[in-house]
Amino acid sequence: MKRGRIRKMVVAATLALSLSIGGITAVAAGYPPSDDITPVIPVFTTQPQHQAVIPGQDVVFSVAISGYPAPALQWQVSIDGGITWINIDGQTGSILRLLSVNLTQSGNLYRLVAANSAGEVVSGTANLVVSTLTNAAVPNITTQPQNSTVTTNNTVTLSVTAEISDRGTLTYQWFQNTSNRNSGGTAVQGATGRTFTPPTAQNGIMYYYAVITNTNNNVNGTATASTASNAARITVNPLVNALKPEILVAPENIEVAITARRIQAELSVTARTSDSGILSFQWYTSETGSNTGGTPIRGATGRFFTPPTDEVGITYYYVVVTNTNNDVNGRITATNSSQAVTVNVFTTPGTPENLETAVDGSNITLRWEAPAENGGSEIIGYQVSDNIVTIRIDANGEYEHTFENLFPGREYTLKVRAVNAAGAGEEAAASATTEEAEIEEEADEEEYAIYDYLTSDDYNNFPFFWIGLGTLAPLGAGTGLIIRKKLKNKKSRKNNSRTSKI
Repeated sequence: MKRGRIRKMVVAATLALSLSIGGITAVAAGYPPSDDITPVIPVFTTQPQHQAVIPGQDVVFSVAISGYPAPALQWQVSIDGGITWINIDGQTGSILRLLSVNLTQSGNLYRLVAANSAGEVVSGTANLVVSTLTNAAVPNITTQPQNSTVTTNNTVTLSVTAEISDRGTLTYQWFQNTSNRNSGGTAVQGATGRTFTPPTAQNGIMYYYAVITNTNNNVNGTATASTASNAARITVNPLVNALKPEILVAPENIEVAITARRIQAELSVTARTSDSGILSFQWYTSETGSNTGGTPIRGATGRFFTPPTDEVGITYYYVVVTNTNNDVNGRITATNSSQAVTVNVFTTPGTPENLETAVDGSNITLRWEAPAENGGSEIIGYQVSDNIVTIRIDANGEYEHTFENLFPGREYTLKVRAVNAAGAGEEAAASATTEEAEIEEEADEEEYAIYDYLTSDDYNNFPFFWIGLGTLAPLGAGTGLIIRKKLKNKKSRKNNSRTSKI
């Protein structure tokens, strides 16, 4: 081999090695160039990439290229959108480095021209954008969450309103804190909306705030920006309701008799409350005797109530006592109802019915039946009279009375009246005549007896003997104390008896 050819091969091998290190590969490693190798047109295996930076930053464009013989390289720039291209002085390697770019370079296009004996190729175009740094805009809070005080387990809602000046997207996260600060709190799981309902099961004070984040992936700076709302104080107090009033003296049942002297009935109630509330009253009528579901009585709103007593019958009444306390944070009213009581309006009973008389010598027995109407009150007895003496007898289930030792052969009008708590009712009368008696001998005076307050005109010194049953009833004004002779008569009587019905 000649010395000149050896030198040529060494130089070629050295060139191939240096170009490979610079990003250009002329021949495969380990194979020296040869005059017999066919030239290969340059090929870009890596294209230059677009770059977006801010003023003052350095920019690097780079390529990877192959070909034989090693191509000559030249970077070019276009400042008119690719219409014309200008070589960049001194930039003949596979890497283009631009130092501290400025805004005037924004929009420039860059490419690399590679040429060897096999031909010339141009790389793809890389765009340079130089712009001022833009970060995501910080949200602007227009409505802050407000302090609130609630009672246990009542609902309160916090809300926040924010806006942004760019086209980002807002997200929310609520935090709770034991102190009045809008940082350092604990994120509330799931509380990621514009509104938030904090828990109120526990009494006490807790602070809540929202962190609003704007995310904008179109900026060249920081894509997110956040701000925190004011801390809102939520105070949870225990629920306090108005207290139920206590009825100290409840209304009682009353009975009212319709008599000539009308007596007004009055119902009353006494109540109290242990809080600072005000008591009010409302009386009701009830059809069933229950203290619920009644009909309120218009105007009956005091402690005392005078029920109407114009009609006979039983009416149920009760009163609802209400405590109103506007100082509590729960229910401001509480009520208590008395038990229903009765107002029994009654009158004197009706007339006894079906009177009968039975005559046995000088005795007359009067029989009757109870009145159909008791006047609304139980019959407690009867008044019987022979027009001379009136006697009260108890209502013991026997409806008869015997007038004994009457004058023989004399007609008597016997009367009976039913009695209840209102007094005696209308009388019923029946007439009967005692039998004639035969007197065998004169009677001897034996003793005197005092029997009752009787009108002196009724007796006029006639001998009379009376056996009273029950309580004797006075005949009225103008009566005098009469002493009657009690006679022992020896009489022969007819032993027959008569019965008559009225």
